[in-house]
Amino acid sequence: MQLQFTTVDVFTKTRYVGNPLGVVRVPASLRSQLSEHQKQRIANEFNLSEITFLHEPTPEEAEIADYDIFTAASRMTFAGHPTIGTSIYVAKNAAAYPTVSKLRTIAGVIPFEFNKDLGTSTVGIPHDVYFHKDHLLPHPFPQLNGSDSTNVPLVSIVKGMAFNIIRMKGLDALAVPTEGLLPLARLYKGEHLDQGSGWDIGYTGSFYYADQGYNGEEPGVRQLRTRSLGSREDPGTGSASCALAAYLSLTEDGERKRKFHLTQGVEMGRRCDIYVEVVLKEGGKEVEGLKMSGAAVEVMEGVLTVGE
Repeated sequence: MQLQFTTVDVFTKTRYVGNPLGVVRVPASLRSQLSEHQKQRIANEFNLSEITFLHEPTPEEAEIADYDIFTAASRMTFAGHPTIGTSIYVAKNAAAYPTVSKLRTIAGVIPFEFNKDLGTSTVGIPHDVYFHKDHLLPHPFPQLNGSDSTNVPLVSIVKGMAFNIIRMKGLDALAVPTEGLLPLARLYKGEHLDQGSGWDIGYTGSFYYADQGYNGEEPGVRQLRTRSLGSREDPGTGSASCALAAYLSLTEDGERKRKFHLTQGVEMGRRCDIYVEVVLKEGGKEVEGLKMSGAAVEVMEGVLTVGE
């Protein structure tokens, strides 16, 4: 069995910057032949932060394309940069996907809109926000703590994707961390997730950030510099960006609609620009809507041979 693939750099318009993603195309005729075990081995071979398996839509649901997200270690319920990258790939290859306007993964159906002039995609993020409270970790750098709390918030954006949200005093402090709060062997064990909550499965990452406020370059848009450290340092983490934006929106006073520009990957030489919009319900206690925007550029094409 052979499958075609494309790699794209996500959250950038410049090749060899941003966050790389592999998009593997799965024809309808091969869907039942490609096993989860084979997908995992392919993802491990790519050794990128994530790859997706983009399935050909069915005539019954011509507007929806299913896509499966894998890291080198596990299948994921949702992830941001694979969603942006896959949606832009679909939009730029409209001849192959002429009716597709939504993607579907474990976390749900995700509508997207492609802006051809800007080269960006805006996706409606599935969200099921939950703040864990039972096993919070202490801030790893008390002297560089940019918040008033000694413990680090742990936030799930959906079931299966949780992040320790670690505020740092500034950009110099943000450059200090070299690892996440959990070692590689414990990232998927759910040890710090509230047991029995329903959000006690999946991945637990570490997302460091420095708040740069409103600098005037983008009126009404809050600027955040971020770093994501989990199994490796990730250049651009959309799911963590959404978790952070939702957390700030729900815990701080302000308007129902908030806009954020998160810049990540600078320390790695792979800058990513991630835009998140959060809309709160009346009363400000729940998230009503969440959108993420970003660009992507195609880099490589190839064919892979699927083995056992």
